Amino acid sequence: MRRYLRDLLLGSWSILLALKVTLRYLFTPAITTQYPEEHRFQPLRTLNRHILTIEEGTGKLKCTACDACARICPTRCIELTGAGKGKDRRAATFFIDHNLCMYCNLCVEVCPFDAITMWTRIGELGAYARSGLVYDQPTMTADRFYPTPMTPERPQGAGKVASA
Repeated sequence: MRRYLRDLLLGSWSILLALKVTLRYLFTPAITTQYPEEHRFQPLRTLNRHILTIEEGTGKLKCTACDACARICPTRCIELTGAGKGKDRRAATFFIDHNLCMYCNLCVEVCPFDAITMWTRIGELGAYARSGLVYDQPTMTADRFYPTPMTPERPQGAGKVASA
C-alpha cells in the first residue's frame, strides 16, 4: 500500500512538472490583438512581401535587370526581362510568385544594387485565388523609403520622394 501511494504521488508530481509551462500560462491574462483594427508589431528583420526599391533622388527603380535574383532563387519564383542597354537598362517585366516563394532572402542578399527588399513590415499576404499572390512590377514598386536592417529608420517626413 505504501509503495502504491508513493508511486501515485511521484506520478502526479512528474505530471505537474511536465505541465509547468501550461499551468503558468493558464493563470496569466490573455493578450489578444483585434486583427483588422490593430496589427501586431513586427520587428525590422521580419521577412515579408517583396518590394522593388526606388532611387531617392530620381524616383526611378534601382533594378537593372541583371537577373541575379532570378538565377539564385531556389524555387524559381522570380521572372524578369530587361529593356535597354548599359546604364539605361531597367526591368521591363518583373514577377514574383509568392505561392512558390520560401522567403529565404537570397534574392535580396545577391542584389548588387539593393533593388529588392523584404523588410517591409507588410504582413497581409492573403488572396482569394492563387493568382492573387503573383505580384507584378507595378504592384511591387515602392511607394516610400523602406529601410533595411543595415540602414536605420528615418524620422517621419524626412526625405519624401514621389513614386515613379
